[in-house]
Amino acid sequence: MQTVISDAGGHVDPKLALGVLSLIFWTLIITISIKYCVFVMRADNHGEGGILALMSLIGRNNTERGRILVICGLFGAALIYGDGIITPAISVLSALEGVDVATAALKPYIMPLAVIILLALFASQHCRHSA
Repeated sequence: MQTVISDAGGHVDPKLALGVLSLIFWTLIITISIKYCVFVMRADNHGEGGILALMSLIGRNNTERGRILVICGLFGAALIYGDGIITPAISVLSALEGVDVATAALKPYIMPLAVIILLALFASQHCRHSA
């Protein structure tokens, strides 16, 4: 939102607000409705879904094409794990940068606070191992 407003010269008018809301709305509709509901939800491996289920279905083929698809699946799984790692950091940091908008006095404390919050969040999670 900051980028759109700054590109518009810092002035928000009804057309700009409606355009941004329309962009957000249609992005959510297209991403959720088409990508997830039409494509991803149809991938089923005995009740399991997602890229790892697709890899197990493809892995049954012992052809050259099957190997290439497994490699693509491994790449997709790596992207999912990377997303799971970076999303909390981006969320916490962007929330704390919102404090900088309210007052510039806390600017030197944003990064240390983000590190402390992330460490506390990850330390509070319990790792469960199946026996």
